Parts: sequence; structure tokens; C-alpha cells
Amino acid sequence: MIPLWLKIVGPIALLAAIVTSARLYIAHVDRTARAEQKSADAAEVSRVRAEAKVADLEHARATDAAHAQGTKEANDALLPELEAARAGLADYARRLRAQAAQGGGRGADLSGASDRTNVVDSADSLPLMDDLDRCTEAVTRLKNAQDWWAQIRN
Repeated sequence: MIPLWLKIVGPIALLAAIVTSARLYIAHVDRTARAEQKSADAAEVSRVRAEAKVADLEHARATDAAHAQGTKEANDALLPELEAARAGLADYARRLRAQAAQGGGRGADLSGASDRTNVVDSADSLPLMDDLDRCTEAVTRLKNAQDWWAQIRN
């Protein structure tokens, strides 16, 4: 015959073992589910970041293209003013050469400068003419920027 205490402890021990096993299984399932959810969340975050990066790159390209187009349009609009300024520079160089050839005053000796109207583009132009051309272009561009700023201020 089985003692009474063993009849009571046996089923209680069995019940405790079943409850403990169930708790361990539930904890394992919970950890597994959390790990899977964490992995899925990390994959979603990576996907969203990649999409955001692509969108940022597309936006940057579009912005760069719009900026390049605006610069091209501004430069094209500035060309007539720049050509007029360069023509004025060429005329100034001709007058200085004429004054130097006549021996008048303390004019600059530009006898080596080209006689062509497009003085600044000639192969044999003086470094002074190159500097004057750069200054002419800078002044023209700065005047254009000044006019632009005056437009937006009003």
C-alpha cells in the first residue's frame, strides 16, 4: 500500500511539474515571438530608411537640376550685357592703342595687343587684357546680382 503522504504529494508534484513546464513553454514562445517581432521591426526600419534615402537622393538630383537650369538661364540672360561690356573693353583698348601710337600723354603701351574687336579672346592678348576681361565679367555679374537683390527686396 502507498502511504497517504505519497498519494497527496505525487499528484501535487505532477501538477507543479505541468504548471512549471507550461510556464517555461509560454516563456519560450513569448521570447521567440518577441525576437521575431524585433527582427520584423528592424527589417521595416531598414526598408523605410532605404526608401527615405532614395527619396532624398531623388530630391537632391531634382534640386541640382533645377539649380543648374536656373544658372544656365541666368547666364544666358546675362550674355548680352557681358558682350556689350566686352565690346566696351575692346573699344577702350583701341582708344588706348591709338593714343599710344600718337604718342599722346602718358597712355598705356598696348602696341602688342591684338587689333581684333574680340581682344580678350585673342591668343596674343596681353595679361592686362585678360585681367580687364575678368574684371569686366565680375562687374557685370555683380551688377546683375545687385539688380536681382533690389527686385526681391521690393
